[in-house]
Amino acid sequence: MNQATEIYSREFDAIFFKLPDAVRKRIVADIRNLGQRLESFPHSRLKGRPEFRLRIGDYHVIYLFDVQRNELFLSTLGHRRDVYRF
Repeated sequence: MNQATEIYSREFDAIFFKLPDAVRKRIVADIRNLGQRLESFPHSRLKGRPEFRLRIGDYHVIYLFDVQRNELFLSTLGHRRDVYRF
């Protein structure tokens, strides 16, 4: 399957662009990997919520996806100790 279309929320972008360059590069690489294997990727659903999480070092990306439309919705990201505080 082709690379999924990545849709970034404003919250995701606001946090992402404040991160160090090396961390941003790793996050982008892991998101691209997820997007290329959207259907077969081992997704981890958040307990009691519709979203999924992707752990990238000390950071978690919170996302949703639609396999039929081949879309990846990136909701937010943050340090793993803080990202779940809503």
